[in-house]
Amino acid sequence: MRADRLLTIMLLLRTHARLTAAELAGRLEVSERTVLRDVEALSSAGVPVYAERGRHGGFALLPGFRADVTGLADTEAQVLFAYLGLDTFGDLGLSREVRSALHKLAASAPDRLAAPAGRLRDVVHVDRRRWFAEPDDITHLPALRRAATERRRVRLAYRSPRDDEPVTRMVDPLGLVENGNRWYLVGYHRGEPRTWRLARVRRLQVLDEPARLPPDARLVAVWDELRHRFESSPGPAATVHLRVRASAEATVRTALQPLLAAGELRVRHREGPADDTGTVELSGDFRLARAVIGVCLGLADDVEITGPADLRARAAMTAATAARRYQGPGAEPPASPSPGRSGPDSADRPTVG
Repeated sequence: MRADRLLTIMLLLRTHARLTAAELAGRLEVSERTVLRDVEALSSAGVPVYAERGRHGGFALLPGFRADVTGLADTEAQVLFAYLGLDTFGDLGLSREVRSALHKLAASAPDRLAAPAGRLRDVVHVDRRRWFAEPDDITHLPALRRAATERRRVRLAYRSPRDDEPVTRMVDPLGLVENGNRWYLVGYHRGEPRTWRLARVRRLQVLDEPARLPPDARLVAVWDELRHRFESSPGPAATVHLRVRASAEATVRTALQPLLAAGELRVRHREGPADDTGTVELSGDFRLARAVIGVCLGLADDVEITGPADLRARAAMTAATAARRYQGPGAEPPASPSPGRSGPDSADRPTVG
């Protein structure tokens, strides 16, 4: 335990250049007396750590001192190398820097860690793409990463779902958040914190002027507050009822999963594999009714919205609008009804089964 603490002190002093005994004690969750004993032990072992007195004093390492990373346990090495291998860094435009860091760590780590470090990466694969979903356009992510780290203002051309054309915004970037494989910019517009989904950024210009951020703004705290504000906003999630072809249940569940506002997709009134029509009934809580309609119409051969009634009506209007748009000149005539789906009661029967 003490060896780990000594190594941590060296790494902290390498990172922060100078820290007081109180600051080290707070980070290590030990007493200042323990820190003083540890610093003395480091000095006795030949580590060039020294104390500077005065108002801005503290402990520091002699410039140029480098410590071998020989204190890594096998599991720590596994986690470090596997984590640095995640493609999140590639999204940020830092793949080359990550590879360089890995090579330096590997060169300084002892030989006994070479095999354990690669094992976790060999048996765990992180695929952050969603099933049946187009990947987000994150073209502007590296530029926004640089703007956020350099605290520079940006001009965005942003197209929200409510806008027909992109709207220009002056944004002070605070940081970037990946949530469910979707990247968001967290920043301030006219002094108010907001989020922007990167896939909806059409144009970006990094300006040569400093970002105007509140001095106490912290990325994690602001993101948590914005997320809590959204999740607790008026208009609670509505329960949507679906009738789904039993053979397509897995596909429908996967397509709807990213849209769920709370809980899991639930199976209702299911006795056995399916009922006598070959369908099952599902229900789930959703906020974005428009998105649910889009998924269900896209899988119209396999799923039908059975409730609530207003959502069925919206789905019917959306389908009618699409039909009118695609029945223009040169459009193919609609196919004949499939056998078994015609008859006087076909309008009341499910479109699946």
